[in-house]
Amino acid sequence: LTTGARSNRAHQVECGELHDSYDESNDLAQYIRTDGVTCLNEAVPGACQKVFRPRRERGEGDDVALRSYEDDPELLIHVPFTVAVKISSLIIVGEPGGPAPAHVRAFVNQDGIDFSDVAGLKPVQEWDLAEGAAELEYPTLRAKFQNVSSITLHVTRNHGGEADPCATYIRYIAFKGEGTANRRGIVDAVYELRPVPKSTGVPGESLGAQGF
Repeated sequence: LTTGARSNRAHQVECGELHDSYDESNDLAQYIRTDGVTCLNEAVPGACQKVFRPRRERGEGDDVALRSYEDDPELLIHVPFTVAVKISSLIIVGEPGGPAPAHVRAFVNQDGIDFSDVAGLKPVQEWDLAEGAAELEYPTLRAKFQNVSSITLHVTRNHGGEADPCATYIRYIAFKGEGTANRRGIVDAVYELRPVPKSTGVPGESLGAQGF
């Protein structure tokens, strides 16, 4: 198949498109707070942080993969951003064959959720992913991915199938879009406690708090 034919087939069947061009300005890796990335059901603690890197460096971590526990393909990956972002597409590169993720659900600005939570939540969007390790780009419903401070990806299954469950392997995840000027953070407000005088009923006199 030609590149064009493969791209059209991927779009029709899997809602994905071949990712050929790269523009560093729309790579959201620069806005990911990597040390805050977490994953439930990952077999190797901290591996989830290594699959997020600039596209130009995506081949440097080929010996490191995020994987779930054996016989349990689910992963719940939480990704915080340093600024609010607009996400236009998602890229996930898995392993050839069964270990590659097959279905992903996305939740926006839902911090601290776990598997029991996502079971009852409606995702903002979900994708059926193509089998294999091709670098496909899955477009988002852009109106639903504005002002994103965090995104949680729920990998529900892989291509191993329910009859023969196996661990899910992911080598690379990326987001395309743009950052905004809205920086995420905690604003510490300092309040000064001041005594409130009580009236004594005598003009010009009041009872203030003692010892201030």
